[in-house]
Amino acid sequence: MATAYNEGSVVRLTATFRDASAVLANPTTVTLRVRDATPATTSYTFAAAQLINPSTGIFYRDVTVSTPGQWYFWFIGATGVTAADGGEFVVTAAKVT
Repeated sequence: MATAYNEGSVVRLTATFRDASAVLANPTTVTLRVRDATPATTSYTFAAAQLINPSTGIFYRDVTVSTPGQWYFWFIGATGVTAADGGEFVVTAAKVT
């Protein structure tokens, strides 16, 4: 079952990248694609300073979830370390507005 968040929450989307030896490593390019419940897709890139890289192999972005329903995200790393990491979660509608 997917993790559930309340509408309006800030959700940290995180990816971990490892090289062929299973050692944490940074890809040269990293892209995050987030598909919300509408279903609109938004892309973020490390090159445009839209993703945070706090340590080797770890990338994240905080996303405010504003649309109730099923959300999906996918990080794609390329050049040097080619890998992908992602997941899904549910946003529940606010009970009081």
